[in-house]
Amino acid sequence: MQRSNERQLPPDYVGDVLIWDIDKTYLDTRFSTWRGLLAIPFEFAIDKRTIPGAPAVLRALRRGPGEESAITPLYFVSGSPPQMRAVVERRMGLDGVDFDGITFKDQLGLLLGRRLNELRAQIGYKLTALLTYRIELPAGSCWLCFGDDVEQDATIFVLLGEICAGLRQAELAARLRQLKVVEWNIETLVALAERLGPPRDPVERIFIHLERGASLGSFVDPRIVPTRSYVQTALVLLQMGRLSPAAVATVARDLRLRGMPEATLEAHAEDAHSRLGVARELLRWAVAPAAGLVGEAAAIPGNGKKSSP
Repeated sequence: MQRSNERQLPPDYVGDVLIWDIDKTYLDTRFSTWRGLLAIPFEFAIDKRTIPGAPAVLRALRRGPGEESAITPLYFVSGSPPQMRAVVERRMGLDGVDFDGITFKDQLGLLLGRRLNELRAQIGYKLTALLTYRIELPAGSCWLCFGDDVEQDATIFVLLGEICAGLRQAELAARLRQLKVVEWNIETLVALAERLGPPRDPVERIFIHLERGASLGSFVDPRIVPTRSYVQTALVLLQMGRLSPAAVATVARDLRLRGMPEATLEAHAEDAHSRLGVARELLRWAVAPAAGLVGEAAAIPGNGKKSSP
């Protein structure tokens, strides 16, 4: 594991912390095969494909909904190998996305060590990275987590919350064994859990990008928001007070530019209302042309204030 944390937040910080997966959540990465790993040294940042709408959501969340930039703390946890760091950081630079910390998985080391069963196993690795950040970050911070349905991200984020809330020792080890986490990693996670402060679950919401099309019925935790596109993610965040209306319009415009038909965009907005509970009056920021709407942002009750949908 290669990780960084380049920001020291005040101990009494109680604002948001953004936790993002990279692979299939921000970038369309393909690294879990020999061919994909061998191609890494020859990849260029300009050739990396982003998930439509993801950079726009990231920039808007980092800035916050207010007049001045909030510079909301942002940390990435990636299943990609460290050899991709330069490419990933260059791609983020091109997208205007900056961050405070990032973690990579040593995929090549696992291959060379013939630990092939751990190559695609992400639960133990990601929980280790997340618990380490939890120990380093202020106890009162509120976490918004973003992942996909390819690498069990929903399971990982929910279990993270349970561990922070007090799941410890033998009970934690038993849960990890049920999830097929290797023994050495279980020992590491049990030890990390003992370093946490007083029990408190920091996870407020878990956004899962439906890359694979997982069954919606498989997500039982009420904090999980399964989204078919980032315009749905943006609409929920608008209702929560984390994004401005103009930011939602920017995300919708990005999806249009990336080829999403207007009918699909409208269907996703309607699904955000019927399935995710987004207020109907907010849908116009996703389906109407952005021109002329930005000036109306102040008319939306509670704009710029945080609230739950």
